[in-house]
Amino acid sequence: MGAKPEEKKAGPPAYMVSFGDMMTLILTFFILLVSMAKTQEPGLIADGLGAYQVARDSHGLNGVLSGAEKQAIFDKSRMKFGLPTKAEELAAGEFDMTTSLELLRTKAAEGLKPHDEVPQPNLAMFDPNSFELNYDARRFLDRISTTIRPAKRQILVLEGHAADSNGMDPDRDSDLAYKRARVVRKYLIENHNFADERVEARAWLMEITGPEDVATRSVDGRLVTPNSVFE
Repeated sequence: MGAKPEEKKAGPPAYMVSFGDMMTLILTFFILLVSMAKTQEPGLIADGLGAYQVARDSHGLNGVLSGAEKQAIFDKSRMKFGLPTKAEELAAGEFDMTTSLELLRTKAAEGLKPHDEVPQPNLAMFDPNSFELNYDARRFLDRISTTIRPAKRQILVLEGHAADSNGMDPDRDSDLAYKRARVVRKYLIENHNFADERVEARAWLMEITGPEDVATRSVDGRLVTPNSVFE
């Protein structure tokens, strides 16, 4: 009696072979791009990996992950490269802003001249001596986020206002104004996926104080488009 023929084991589906080849080629392509870069910056690679993981975990949809969850993913990604978290990195590089009235990113501002702009006043209102976004401010930003989202080659400039000391401590007011603009910038980036490089935070340096002047406790916005776009 002849030997019983061996049963053939089922292999992977045919499409998995092509899929595996495609993913390997894509991975090789990006590794090649990184290797050809003029400078090797682990921070950029870590942030790119973090962005991929956020998109994967949220299935490409907004609102699935909170801002804190997204930040935890980015922090974990940076730790894999031996880098500090963004918050620690910014804290290590901070300078005393209260000693200077220049609180703008002048390089980006100068690059926008000449330009056209669309004002967006009172994007967020703050309590006296506070730079914390309250519930009403967050909900208003949620409703208007589509309107103020920078389009291609646009910049959203956020200008913080503060005259909480009624002119008694201008350095403190300038610092508070900048912090208010920064917290609005952070909220739009983390919760509405605004591009980091398209949102600028600055302080309005000359405040006109007055009794119950709530305009000096706000953050205004300006959608700026360089004129070169239309040339």
